[in-house]
Formats: sequence, structure tokens, C-alpha cells
Amino acid sequence: MLGISAAPAAKNDPVDDGSDGTRDTQLRLVRAMMWAALGLIMALRLMAALELGLTWPVGLLTMAPYPPLVALLAGRHRRRVRDGLLVALLMLYAVPFAVVGTRWEWLPWPLAVAVLCSFRGRTAWPLFGLILVATGATGLLIGEDALTAVIRAEKTATNGLIIFGLYALAVMAARVDAARGDLARLELLRERRRLGGELGAAVGTQLRVASERLAQAVDAEPRIARDRLRVAVATARQALAGIRATAAGYRVSPPLPAPIESPKVARLTLVALFACQASLQSIVSVATYHRPWTLLLTVPLMCAAGAIQLLMEPSRKQIILLGLLLGVAVVPFGYLVWELVFLAGLWPFFLGLVLTRMRPPRSLVITGVAVALYIALLFYPPPVPGLAGMAVSLISMAIVTWVSYGLIRLANLVVLLHQAQRDLTREALIQERTRIARDLHDLLSFSLSAVALKGELCERLLEVDPVRARAELAELPGLIERALAELESVAYATVGLRLDQELAAAHTVLEAAGIRAVVTFETGPLPPEVDTAMAAVLREAVTNVVRHSTARTCAITITPADHTVRLRVVNDGATEPSAPRTGPGGSGLTGLAERTGGRLTAGSQAGGRFELVAEFATGPHRHPPHSAAKAPEVNPD
Repeated sequence: MLGISAAPAAKNDPVDDGSDGTRDTQLRLVRAMMWAALGLIMALRLMAALELGLTWPVGLLTMAPYPPLVALLAGRHRRRVRDGLLVALLMLYAVPFAVVGTRWEWLPWPLAVAVLCSFRGRTAWPLFGLILVATGATGLLIGEDALTAVIRAEKTATNGLIIFGLYALAVMAARVDAARGDLARLELLRERRRLGGELGAAVGTQLRVASERLAQAVDAEPRIARDRLRVAVATARQALAGIRATAAGYRVSPPLPAPIESPKVARLTLVALFACQASLQSIVSVATYHRPWTLLLTVPLMCAAGAIQLLMEPSRKQIILLGLLLGVAVVPFGYLVWELVFLAGLWPFFLGLVLTRMRPPRSLVITGVAVALYIALLFYPPPVPGLAGMAVSLISMAIVTWVSYGLIRLANLVVLLHQAQRDLTREALIQERTRIARDLHDLLSFSLSAVALKGELCERLLEVDPVRARAELAELPGLIERALAELESVAYATVGLRLDQELAAAHTVLEAAGIRAVVTFETGPLPPEVDTAMAAVLREAVTNVVRHSTARTCAITITPADHTVRLRVVNDGATEPSAPRTGPGGSGLTGLAERTGGRLTAGSQAGGRFELVAEFATGPHRHPPHSAAKAPEVNPD
């Protein structure tokens, strides 16, 4: 059975599937289209039974197989339940034969629908063909002429294809809708693996080379240690430049995927229905007027209309061509060559296009005119059907029109759902690439800057203080290992910062840059999200002190105050004073407040100082940071 399933959303993936009531309404309308078509076909079969003179009880008896068919179409079933419903349908279909024999319009279309909607294509289509062949052969065995037997098989095929086409598209739409977030998550994982491998092959290799050179320099003699240290620092600088270039490249949007095409099941079903309806009208015209030579007129017209239906996308041009081809041939020429009137049986395909491609009231006017002309054609040319026959003809026209309209609309809906799925995937990839670019720039730039600065400090100390140089040098491999860990965490979205670690790293970076660091930490343990947000702001602040100032001293103070915690970073060597900036803002320092859920003020002060103050609520009514697990974005170089 074609099933409908939805996978749960992964909590850590930035994918919003956009569930809302509009989509639910659309999916209900999709299913309603199929049930409406099924109800019309059932009503048509009942009208046909009454037209043959059967009583109401017997007519209702012919509908005995419909309940298990409805149950089959209503939802996904286990194999045992499905097989039980198929057996029940087959047994109930045999009941009318036991009561009235073959004196009713027996069409095994419920069996055709059941096999198409219950089995996979490799099994379903051979069974469907077998049912059609058995229908025609049975008609011949009970004494029907060949034309009548073929007409019975054609009607069975038409009804089966009608329900199957709508059912398949409804299931497809539901599946695409349910899985719209799944594709985004899958592509997100693939992108992470790809970028992780790319980063590991490029930056990771450079970091490991730097780590090896540093390990060789720790116990080497001063000259060799200096050479190894210079190579390691140069490698770190190269990795830093590569990271910045890579981060800039990741900010570029991924390329657009291939355009989405209309689902083949809709077009193929529509063409198959057109072919069935055209061949049925041709056979009925020969059976009615017994003039086979008129097929030389009708068949080319039907083939041309079928080519327009198959080769052209739904459009106004297609509407005009079909209208001229099928309309003018019937009115007025149908009154001269009566067989041309049977081309009106193909009008529903024209009307389906009109109703989907044109807006009211124009579409309703064209449909009303077509229905009026169709009713007029029931009275002339002869033979004129009875009242029940007219009702059957009108219901048949309504069914095929509805199916044509439904297949086109459902195909459009599936395309729109695929488009929404693609847009969601693209948006998720853009967000992920932006995150990786930001974290690469912020995390690894900071760590590698620390390696480079500390390495240069060690090189200077080798001349004046070898003992301290060896001590500082022994810490460098640890910084490289930290950078490697951060590289992996960036690629797989496990980035996390801790305030105590950032305080230690800030002290190391500032001292390596020749800036005296004064750290005051007067608060106790902080909530995890506040701790991470504070660490993010501190890293950003220290990065800017090192890059954008000529500071000699930097004071870092963390203090509690009235259910808040305050971080204050003050350094000298700032540029000319400017007005303080308060978050949230655009990027860098002024953008941190928006991303970390705090309040941030930063600006130059008198005396060549620069002050940054960040406050975060720690009380029970605090608002959680927007991106607590992510590092901050720094000002571009």
C-alpha cells in the first residue's frame, strides 16, 4: 500500500518545517478531490444500473464491493488487513452475479482500483492488465459482441485510472509535505560531512604540521627550536589566512538545484485517460452509426488533441488549441457528420484546463456554455437517450472534468510542495554555511591568533629568557590541540564556550600580545546559557582589543548585580572617542546582544580608552539567549 509517514524533527538542526493550518487545509482538499471522484463514479454506476431496469434494492446490491474499497483507500494498512480487504472486495463483487446474473453493468473497476492502489508498480500494472483482459474475454464468453466487450474493458480502465491517478497524487502530496523537513535535515548532514572533510583536509593538515614542529621544538637546542618555532608560527598564520578565506567562501549561497518538473504520474494518468476516453468514443460512434469510415475524420482529430495534451504544458495557448480543435469540429460540423459529436466526450479535458488556468467568472462562463452545448447535443443528432441516460452522460462528463481539473491541480500542488521543500533545504544550508563561516572566523581565528602571538613571544624570549620561553613553548601544542577540537566542533555543530576557559585564554592571548591583563571574577557559578553567552562576548572583546587597538593594559571585570551579571572590558590605546553603541545592532560587538540575549554597550571613552559592558539576567525570569551554543561574530578585518 502506498503509505504516508513523517519523521520527527531533529532538535539540534536549524530546520523549521513551517507547519501551519494552510497546509493541513490543502492536504484535506487533496483527499477530498479523490473522494469526490469516487462518489461520482459510484453514483454513475448506480444510475446505470437503474437505467437497465434494476430495482433499487438490486441496484444497491451492485454497490456491495464499495465499502472494502473505501477502507482500502482510507489509509495505510498492514499486509494482513490489506489482503483481507482485497478478499472481501472480491467476494462482495461476486454477490450481484448470484442474484441477477449478468443482467447489470458489471464493471470490475473496484478490483482495478484496488490492485493499482495496493501493490507496487511491478505487480500492480500486470494485474491491472489481467483484469482488463479478463473483462473483455468474459464479455465474449457470455455472448457479447466484440465492440461491447471492448467498451466494457475501456470503461473499467477509465474508472480505475481516474481513482488511481487522484489517489497516487494525494499520497505523493502528503509524503512530500510530511518529509519537507526530512530532506533539509539529510542535506544538512551531508553538507556537514562534506565541509568537515574539506576543513579537515585543508586546515586540519596545517594544524597537525604546526603541532609536529612545536613538539620538535620543545626539547631542541635554541637554534633548531627557533627554526621549528618559526615554521610552526608561519603555518599557523597560513592556516589563519586560509580560514578567513574559507569563511568568506562559505558565506556565498549554495547553487540553485535543477528546476522541478510536474510529477509524471499526473501527466501519464491524464494522457492514459485521454487515450481511453478517445478510443471509447470512437468505438461507441462505430457501434451507434455503423459507419467505420468516419474514423478517418475522428481519429486524426483525437490524435492531434492527444499530442497537444501530452507535449504542451498547461497554458492559455493549450486551451485555445484544444478549444478550436475539439469545439469547432463538434459545433457546427457535428450536425453534418454525426460521428464528430463524439468528440464532445473529450471536452472535459479542455474544461479541466479552463478551470485551472483561467479565473472566474471567465472560466465559469466557458464551462457553462460547454455544458449547455453538451446538453443540446444529447437531443440531436439521434439517438436521443432517456432521462436516466442523459443523467449518466452528464455525470460522466462531470467526473472526467473533475478528474482532469484534479490531476492538474494536484500536480501543481506537488510541484509547489517540492518547491517549498527545496526552499527549506536551501535556507537550512545557507544558515548552516553561515554558522560555519562565523564559527570558523570567531573560534579558530581566535585560537590560531593565540598560537601565532604566543609563538612570536616564545621566539623573542629564547634570546632573553630561555627558561620562560621553554615554559611558554610547552603550552603551544595544547593550543593547537584545542584548535583541532574546535575545528571538528565547528563542522559538526557542537561548538560550546565556557567562561573559565575563555578567561584563561584571554589572559594568554593578551599577555602574548604584550598587553597586561587584569582579571577580576567576583561571581559564582552561572546558568549554562549565561556562562556561554558571557564567554562569547569576552572572546569577541579580546579579539578586538588585540586586532584594533594599541593597548598596553586591559582590565576584565565580572561582577553580579541585582539578578544580573555584568562583564566589563576596558583597554587603553583606543581610537578617537565615539558615541557608545547599544545592542542589538548590526554585526561584531553591536550584534552580540541580539544573538546572546543580553544587553551590550560599547564605545570609546575619554583618555584613549575603550569600554565594553555586557549584562545578562540570571534570575528566574531571564530570557534565554538566542544562540547560546554559538560563538560570536567579530568585526570583519
